[in-house]
Amino acid sequence: MVPAPAPIRLRPADTDGIPATFKRRKRGIIYVRVSQARADMISPELQVGHAQALADANDIEVIHEPIMDLGESGREFEERKIEEIKQMARDKEFDVLILWIWSRFGRNLRESLQHLDALMDYGVEVRAAKEDFDGKTTIGRFAIAQMLNIAELESNQKADMWRDTFERRRNKGLPHSNRGKFGYYRCLTCPKWEFGKKLETCPRCRPGILNVDPVTGPVLAQMYRDYAAGISVRKIVTNLNRRGFTTFVGKPWTSGDLHATLDTGFGLGYVRYLIPELGHKVITREDGSTKKKRVNRQRDITAYLYYGGAHKAVIDDPVECEKLWDAYTKRRMMQSSKHFSSNQARYSLSSLLRCFGCGGRMQTALRNKKYRRPLIDGLPNPLDVTFRCANHIDNKSCPVNGVYISLAVAEKWFQKWLAQEATMDAETSRKLTARMAKIRAQGDENSDFLKRLSQIEAQLTDIRREEDKLTDAVLEELISKDAARRKRAELETQKGALLKESADLQDKVKNVPKVIERPDQQRIASALEVYSVAGQADRRELVGKLVREIRVYPGKDTEGKIEVYSLWTSPPPRIKPALAA
Repeated sequence: MVPAPAPIRLRPADTDGIPATFKRRKRGIIYVRVSQARADMISPELQVGHAQALADANDIEVIHEPIMDLGESGREFEERKIEEIKQMARDKEFDVLILWIWSRFGRNLRESLQHLDALMDYGVEVRAAKEDFDGKTTIGRFAIAQMLNIAELESNQKADMWRDTFERRRNKGLPHSNRGKFGYYRCLTCPKWEFGKKLETCPRCRPGILNVDPVTGPVLAQMYRDYAAGISVRKIVTNLNRRGFTTFVGKPWTSGDLHATLDTGFGLGYVRYLIPELGHKVITREDGSTKKKRVNRQRDITAYLYYGGAHKAVIDDPVECEKLWDAYTKRRMMQSSKHFSSNQARYSLSSLLRCFGCGGRMQTALRNKKYRRPLIDGLPNPLDVTFRCANHIDNKSCPVNGVYISLAVAEKWFQKWLAQEATMDAETSRKLTARMAKIRAQGDENSDFLKRLSQIEAQLTDIRREEDKLTDAVLEELISKDAARRKRAELETQKGALLKESADLQDKVKNVPKVIERPDQQRIASALEVYSVAGQADRRELVGKLVREIRVYPGKDTEGKIEVYSLWTSPPPRIKPALAA
């Protein structure tokens, strides 16, 4: 049998017709992920080194600084930079994504495959330096899926191991972690605990039971007694810092550190463990699917179960320890409930006053109790309430060193502004109404844009739902991977077009001010009469219906101390970031 002739490829006579992709080297970027800093972690530098070696061996030009997710779990994708990488892939900025091993990409099989398929649909080749499989072949894709499956298995096994470890420590009366506590020491001969380093132990301290420190132990006992006796947190913290005591990690004391130390109950002989049901919360995505997410670590004491510990309390009398703990928890829970309710504005102009220099909010301070005037309707006298620039008070970041104003002065000039609005002549009022109607009409024109944005969001939700169904179908082998790849490419094309349209629409509407219709003169005059006789709560409700923001300027109680921006005028000019830095 005569063999078939070799295929003939027609080549251009010169290089003008050769595509640019044939002339250049492949462009690559390196992705690095480390879940948390610890002694046995695989350092980012090591991962970058192996990935760079792969790039050099395959003539891949690394065009970007390594993209790093440090301190991020492989189970989650929302807080990581995978979406940023996918956007770069859509824009054709690189050709190869280089990992160290596949578990660095993710430890969630389903979502990892979904993101990998999206990158491959954009024409990106994904490679791992230590587990280099050809993702363009069937066997290669199978091997990649198996490595991701193993990564998820390892993650689940580690979670089970830690769960068993915590249960064993709880049964032994040991705290959740083996780091030290203020008021206690571990061993006189072994090195102290250091963050990120493996704890060295000897036979005497290996059981993990801490001993009361003869110096800081009595201090911890006095902290509980002072708190239970009603002494202010600020006074306790100030006293600790003045005497030269620091937290367990060597930092000056703050109110947050004080509560974090006392909340554990460790000094009174308790160990605490989080109630399992409160460790995570279930969130619902836009497409209706659900997932677990770890809740914020700042929890109140009702989120824990307290057990008797194997260590000694800083107070020998167990009856006193129990009484102190009851008194502490009672005051702590009262303060917590008061704290949450105090997030609401107390005064008529709270949350509306802004510093002219940085645009930041202003927080209140009360006059010294010794010089305070009598209360009015259960609240401090406005002359005793001062609003100060929060940025200047907290971190000295205000470029004009902050401004301040008393509530009495602010209310006086606000009432004067309200009186001017109520007595505005008819011609000025007519011109202002016409100008604001024009601005509102511009906002009404954007209603079609907002409606279209809602439609786009609904379409994107449908596409995400289709992608999840497609991934499930591939995992259950209901459709071939080639068919799924073609369908996914079609969905990604639709998604890209919708995202671009959404971004364009948002740019058109984001700077349009939302302006209400100006109330008539009679209503403004009525508001002035009500404000002059109402209490702080009623004044605050009334002001919220009239005012967008009040800028406070430096100087004494003079004209121009404040500038009021009403809801029927344009928003105030934004403070430039360079000035607020």
